[in-house]
Amino acid sequence: MVPRRQLRLWLAIPALTLACGATDASSESAAAGTKNGDAASARGGSSAAVSAGGAPSAGGAPSAGSAPLSSGGSADCARDGDGRTTLVFVNSCAAPVTFRGSDIDGGVLAPGASSCVDIGSDVEAIPSKRYWGFRGADPGPEHHSLAEFTFNTDFNDFDWYNISYVDAFNLPLQIAPLVRPKCKLLTCASDLLPECPEVGRFEDEQGELVACVSPSRNDSMSPVALYFESCDDAYAWSGDDQKGDDPSPVRACAGEDWQIRFCPGAP
Repeated sequence: MVPRRQLRLWLAIPALTLACGATDASSESAAAGTKNGDAASARGGSSAAVSAGGAPSAGGAPSAGSAPLSSGGSADCARDGDGRTTLVFVNSCAAPVTFRGSDIDGGVLAPGASSCVDIGSDVEAIPSKRYWGFRGADPGPEHHSLAEFTFNTDFNDFDWYNISYVDAFNLPLQIAPLVRPKCKLLTCASDLLPECPEVGRFEDEQGELVACVSPSRNDSMSPVALYFESCDDAYAWSGDDQKGDDPSPVRACAGEDWQIRFCPGAP
């Protein structure tokens, strides 16, 4: 069953598409909805190629449009038109990052390294997926910044994607569609840990602050949710696309390969 929020936003897409000037389903981009905050299903296999060298050539934090396609140091990293949905994980943080996902085992990325993961074909439906990363020890479930996707829907073959801080923030994130110049980049580059409100501060066993956790994912007025509102490209709470004047944090696009970058604002 289509979630009510997603159905409502689907109905709004034609007008939004006209406003964006898109004339072809393969390049349309519009605000849309994924199942933000729902339990992700485990589906599909994966294969990964890790590069210890430079990250894909998108470099830094692109200001607009999509990141260019790059092999990221692996000949089979991400090739447009190869019939596969490929995710490119990039670590732009100053420390190693472990990445995980609802349908992948993940791995560890050194600073500047990237890893490619094939998660399925570019036509099969791949619903409700989440991807995240962390430095050091894993802070545990519901303590991560999330990149959320629903791939290859039957609505214009759109992929739906968003950044979510509904449960917590632990790393800055960026989602970049590859080789789709009319698809929209989502970037939340600020490190929100240092100024996290006291009620949300989560420390590891060594007393290091490792996550800023929402005390109530459904409360738009909690100190943490209000703090997370500093980035319009991320969900600050579970209903962030249902009220208020902020732009919707969700996007839709007929993409194929995607880059997920940790610490996009890092040098």
